[in-house]
Amino acid sequence: MTKLDLMPATGRQGSTTRGTVVAARLPRFSPEQATLLNALHRPRPALALSLGERALRLRILPPAEPTPLPVALGLSLGDAPALLRLGHDGLALLTRHLALRAGLETCEPDLTALWLEYALLEWVEPLEARLGVALRLDGGQPSFDGDEALDILLQLEGDGGTGQLHLSLGAAATRAVAPLLDALPAVAPRACSALPVTVQWVAGHQRLRLDELRGLRPGDVVLLERPVRALAAAGRPLAEVEEQGGGLRLVTTPLPGPGDDLDAPRADGDSPRNETGNHRSRDAMAENPRSPKPPPDTVALDGLPMRLVCELGRLELTLGELRELGPGSVLPLTRPREDAVDLVVNGRPLGRGRLVEIGDGLGVQIVRLTGDE
Repeated sequence: MTKLDLMPATGRQGSTTRGTVVAARLPRFSPEQATLLNALHRPRPALALSLGERALRLRILPPAEPTPLPVALGLSLGDAPALLRLGHDGLALLTRHLALRAGLETCEPDLTALWLEYALLEWVEPLEARLGVALRLDGGQPSFDGDEALDILLQLEGDGGTGQLHLSLGAAATRAVAPLLDALPAVAPRACSALPVTVQWVAGHQRLRLDELRGLRPGDVVLLERPVRALAAAGRPLAEVEEQGGGLRLVTTPLPGPGDDLDAPRADGDSPRNETGNHRSRDAMAENPRSPKPPPDTVALDGLPMRLVCELGRLELTLGELRELGPGSVLPLTRPREDAVDLVVNGRPLGRGRLVEIGDGLGVQIVRLTGDE
């Protein structure tokens, strides 16, 4: 992690501005380098390769401070310079099929580059055809002309051993290798099975404006929309459920619905009676004589939409447990006594209420609001 130097300028030799805070230079990447980094460091299996009729695997390692490696060779991708560093084990793995009398560890860099390029010829020719540029190894140390080099750590596996490789690419070399991203193995997403997920049993919900929410008092009644899928997670409808004995049985497979706040189409549609009831409820709340007049500077925010959710219960599962649920699964959630519900607004607890019937519809009567005690 990059550390910020917070020493005041007065404590530095040659400083002229009092109280200046100077930050250490942060790593800088071009858009092409950022794209390559993101593609390389997504979870993927190792790349299976063949070299001299030997099976090898190339694995991309997580970013870390690179370990110094003894062999450094220049790599040219057309006119774009790069630098390849290898350990002795990695060099041996890449040249073992040549059956050389002695290893290349003690050779001059130019000779090592010549032999290594020859050893990798069956890789080099297809790569040149795919990239449209010539690939060359040499014993020089390339300059990146002030570009921030992109460091890629690789591990070569084969013949029961491993070898480390370190590839440094400038901006031009990064652009040159971009066509190779399509040849990477498919992404294998991490399961993240231990992540906690809060599952809600939702009795009903309603959209309110901020001024309507402010006007609520204990005893008020709000008309609710019944969700088709009463089991929700992260504010999204998840599954249809029904009460069964001492638990809640899933009727459908848990699948996150569209939208971000329980907005799901009803199977029977919204009736005119429900629409009229909603308007009456909102009018009554807006005209509630007990509601204090809001300060003038808050009126501009009164139209902000809020989501009131009446929650019968909630349960925390791991993501792995949630994935295992299916039709017929039973969750240990039971209806509370007197149909008491928690009032939740935009994900935050607001108070308590109890379910009531309003004609043929469902409503909630406010029992307690946060701050009333």
